[in-house]
Amino acid sequence: MKKSAFIMAILLCSSHSAQAAFGSCEANEVYSSDLSADWSEADNVVGHNSTSTAPVTGNSYQITCDCPKNTGVNPYYRADSLLPTQGQTTGYYKLNDSLDIRTTLRDIPGKGEQVVPMTSVKESVLYQERSDNGLCRDDDPSKRAAAVSIGAQTQFELRITKPFLGELIIPQTDVAVIKAAWSNNVSSPQSPGAYKNLVTLSISGRITVPQNCKINQGDVVQVNLGFINGNRFTTKDTMPDGYTPVTFDITYDCGDTSTIANTLQMRFDADDIINQYILVARRRSGDNVPDVGIRMRHTDGGATNIPFTGGIVFIDSSGSGAAHMSAYPVNLVGGVLAPGKFSGTATITIIVR
Repeated sequence: MKKSAFIMAILLCSSHSAQAAFGSCEANEVYSSDLSADWSEADNVVGHNSTSTAPVTGNSYQITCDCPKNTGVNPYYRADSLLPTQGQTTGYYKLNDSLDIRTTLRDIPGKGEQVVPMTSVKESVLYQERSDNGLCRDDDPSKRAAAVSIGAQTQFELRITKPFLGELIIPQTDVAVIKAAWSNNVSSPQSPGAYKNLVTLSISGRITVPQNCKINQGDVVQVNLGFINGNRFTTKDTMPDGYTPVTFDITYDCGDTSTIANTLQMRFDADDIINQYILVARRRSGDNVPDVGIRMRHTDGGATNIPFTGGIVFIDSSGSGAAHMSAYPVNLVGGVLAPGKFSGTATITIIVR
């Protein structure tokens, strides 16, 4: 009986020493890439792919695992998308209303290219303090593994899901994270929670595409306010008595924008103004005081006063049409004005939002 008990004790000790273990590894670095680019009109179509050649910037980092000192471990890596919505094509995730993005890892140790999300993969190298490449937290610092830069060779590919015009800003966005865990056995870490962040992959940038809009077929928009009887133009801040505002159209043609994600706006700006709604059309020669001004309205769907400082008129989403406008002069000082010509100048710009 004593012999049996002794053998049993040996077997129990042997079973305990062979027990597999696993745990977490982490570093918490951030790698960033600027995806800014200028795309041609031919590029601006659904399904166009653009692979960024911009470098990924960040520092190398040392992996630290929660294993006991001098434990021999194999690292395991995985990668998760930080974007919640899958894209229109396998392997892509929705970045915004116009772009999907695919993230490809090209420097996972011992592996080829891996598209995010990446399931657990094992590095075949055994890391241990006595081999001067320890990863465990309490290993002698002089015998720790060297810093790594896993993730620095990551490649980002943008795919157009809806064309856009002008400029598209990509704010700083975390798109993926590489995580790690360790095991001292052939089995991978069993708990997904064992994997902790090594490096977060972040992007930003500014994508521009041509904006070819013509206003008034490329010609200056000229509005003739006519001849005015000075005796009827005496009341301050009003148009002449009996005057009918002059109507005119501002035509625009941006090509077919029916599939474009953006909103198109026409913006009005002028330098010489009294307030945002009055454009200076003349100044008195003696004291340079403005005595004639011009006001403008957008008459589609009513009569809306348009400012001369960032005044906005929304234009048709098809990209071509006309904005129906009216304009009239106003007496800025009151009383009878000196005879003579007056004119004002404003700039019209098509804005893509």
